[in-house]
Amino acid sequence: MKETGWLLVLCCLSTGCLSSLSQAQRTAGQQKRTFLIEAAPAVSRSAAPLFGAVKIGRFSALPPFDSTCFVVRRPSGETVLDFYTGWIAAPHDLLRTQTSRYLEQTGLFEAVYDASSGTLPSFSVEGTLCDCFLDYRGQQPAAQITVRLLLLDERAPAFTVLCAVEKTGRSPLEGEGPEAAAKAFDRALTETLAALSQTLKTELTSRRASKLKNVLE
Repeated sequence: MKETGWLLVLCCLSTGCLSSLSQAQRTAGQQKRTFLIEAAPAVSRSAAPLFGAVKIGRFSALPPFDSTCFVVRRPSGETVLDFYTGWIAAPHDLLRTQTSRYLEQTGLFEAVYDASSGTLPSFSVEGTLCDCFLDYRGQQPAAQITVRLLLLDERAPAFTVLCAVEKTGRSPLEGEGPEAAAKAFDRALTETLAALSQTLKTELTSRRASKLKNVLE
């Protein structure tokens, strides 16, 4: 009888612990906020395509920036993950989508295709999210994003990198809370993609001019 009584007590305690744990998980889930990073539309659009079609290839992220949690750098220099605030999907996947849309909006290329399409474009783009974090180390908290893009020549028989560009966007937080942080990331991404697009345009224009010059000579 005593053993049965102890078993009942243990069962009750276990049930209470599980109930408390379940409640804590529900509370944590309710507190978690997730966001979709979105760049603003390209400010200027080319009147006519300057280059051939491009395919958006593989994108990756350097750790710890591959986490769906916001990465935070504290004033002390410590880097932590904010488990209550983050991205709705892997950040490099979101970056890939935004890069594709932004390049399409610039009108620099005849068309922008996804890697899953069966097209054979002139170029392809691969990207790396080098950093993506909230920086509280200075006087003005800011969101920072660094992206590296590789532009590949799909017409070449071997793996040929036409140009590699890396740009950083940084935007101060205008307010407090998760929404302010998410909007700062949006502005930082817009700045980064604008700089990358301009550099791609310059590099490709220069290469085309150089190629034409060699032909004429």
